Amino acid sequence: MKTVVLYASSHGSTRRVVKTLAETVKFSFDCFDVKSLADSSAMDKYDVFLFFCPTYGNEELQQDMERFIIDFKLDMSRKYYAICELGNYYGYEADFGAMKIIRYHLEKLCGKELVSPLSMDSLPKKDWKAFATWCGKLNDRLQ
Repeated sequence: MKTVVLYASSHGSTRRVVKTLAETVKFSFDCFDVKSLADSSAMDKYDVFLFFCPTYGNEELQQDMERFIIDFKLDMSRKYYAICELGNYYGYEADFGAMKIIRYHLEKLCGKELVSPLSMDSLPKKDWKAFATWCGKLNDRLQ
């Protein structure tokens, strides 16, 4: 399956996680910072979409990802997605963050979730162990 990584990164933290993804998974993918995409029309050739986005405030998307996801109108009925959100989740019981917004839009487009989302703690340090586990699930599904 042809896979694409779509990410947003204001301060480089999410970009670093995406770089680590490339070093960790056993499948190939194309990769785009959504800031560099004028629209999502070229995305139809992909079967799997991996979204990476930081959470700001209380369930707020990074600005570039918000613009992209609002304009994302692709028919996802035969496509899969997975989401990795970065933020400070330690100690919180409920799911919250950018993932809920992205998932909502992809479900409206009839997308199918490939693996459960990862809410990756990134403050005060990144939870690389949780990330490695999530990458392992991606590898299992995409090999």
